[in-house]
Amino acid sequence: MLQREKYFSLFKLMRADKPIGTALLLWPTLTAFFILTNGNPDFVLVVLFIIGTFLMRSAGCVINDYFDKDFDGKVDRTKDRPIVTGEISPKEALVLFAVLVLSSTSLLLWMNPFTFFIAVIGFALATIYPLSKRFFSVPQVFLGLAFSWGIMMVSAAELNEINTTSLLLFGSCFFWIIAYDTAYALCDKDDDLNLGINSSAIALGENVVIFFFLFHTISLFILLYVGFSLSFHPSFYFFALMAFILAIYQCFLIKEQESKQCLKAFKNNNWLGLTIFLGSIMGVSL
Repeated sequence: MLQREKYFSLFKLMRADKPIGTALLLWPTLTAFFILTNGNPDFVLVVLFIIGTFLMRSAGCVINDYFDKDFDGKVDRTKDRPIVTGEISPKEALVLFAVLVLSSTSLLLWMNPFTFFIAVIGFALATIYPLSKRFFSVPQVFLGLAFSWGIMMVSAAELNEINTTSLLLFGSCFFWIIAYDTAYALCDKDDDLNLGINSSAIALGENVVIFFFLFHTISLFILLYVGFSLSFHPSFYFFALMAFILAIYQCFLIKEQESKQCLKAFKNNNWLGLTIFLGSIMGVSL
């Protein structure tokens, strides 16, 4: 029974019980697969990336909790995390992190050397992000770089290069991530202020809703440019409009900066990401 509880605690540390994070990583990655290959992605690569996304997202959660172990107990939303409660020791967390990273790295054996090189940069960004809250006023920038990096890896794996379209998709994803993580940061704004932890929710102050909308708008405009430049089917623009409506809805949710509503806005991005993914399939396939 104790062993079962230990496994469940490891499961929680990986946030495997909260798949929203994996979904938010997967949608832009899958979108990149379809756009960069004009609707003909390598099935094996898609499967490998889905597995790798889960593993690296889990690794990111583990190392984040390890670095934040002295803060999480003072934040209401994170006070029950396994390292804080003692269910998992810091040493056990590091071992789990190593296992997840090594497992993810093993997937690169089926990919070209350029993808491995790009993956090393992505790993560095993912490791830096949890620490950036201590020295950078808008750590969401590092999260945006780290979480968008899957697009670069898709480009490397499928095309063996980083082309203009992949850079545009990276930029679009980057601004989308800053937007949704700003909503997430609003959930902990008061606790972060008390602990001296930086976030975009704090840095943007009273203008946070305006910038939230701006980030979403920039993200979608870049996608529209990609669609126009690649002559996507008109149905793509319908899905882009639906995504824009969801972004406006999220603005209303975060307007009062109430924690539960901000979390709702954050989770709503799962639907926004899915909408763009479906739009990309229609855009390149019809």
